Amino acid sequence: MHHMWLITGLMVGTAQAQSADLSTQLQQCLTKSQEQARLQCYDQLARGLSTVPAVPAVPAVPAVPAVPAVPAVPAVPATVTPAADPVDSFGLENRAPEQQVDDLRLEVKSVRLTKKGRAEITMQNGQIWLQSDDSRLDIKAGDVCTIERAMLGSFLLNNGRSNRKIRVRRVD
Repeated sequence: MHHMWLITGLMVGTAQAQSADLSTQLQQCLTKSQEQARLQCYDQLARGLSTVPAVPAVPAVPAVPAVPAVPAVPAVPATVTPAADPVDSFGLENRAPEQQVDDLRLEVKSVRLTKKGRAEITMQNGQIWLQSDDSRLDIKAGDVCTIERAMLGSFLLNNGRSNRKIRVRRVD
């Protein structure tokens, strides 16, 4: 019976050591900057954990001098240039989430109706918003409107005088 406890203790100690070792090895794989090297590291760890016979490793890719990574730039239409200030670029697509603003309060400079009867709203800061639904909302110059994010990348505008909202999109 005494031997059974000793064997159980050794097994538990070995499992804990393997778990800590695995965590260390995973952290080492995570630090590899090249995707192929990182994938090979994870593959080697998986083969070591597997009970099936190990598959021969993929031949190593010859070392290539590291090229500094160039950050990916999101595709932005030529007419839209995101500004450094998140308020100025509110409503423009392809923004990083940490730079986004949830809502914005702007004063209306002018409103004109398009041929389709939709409102084109020019704000005091120069932003132009176009109504994208057929809802009715009385908007006048001087109104302080709230524009807020809605679902699926759309925006809702409230004139500040009623509970109604219209769906809008930024055109400049």
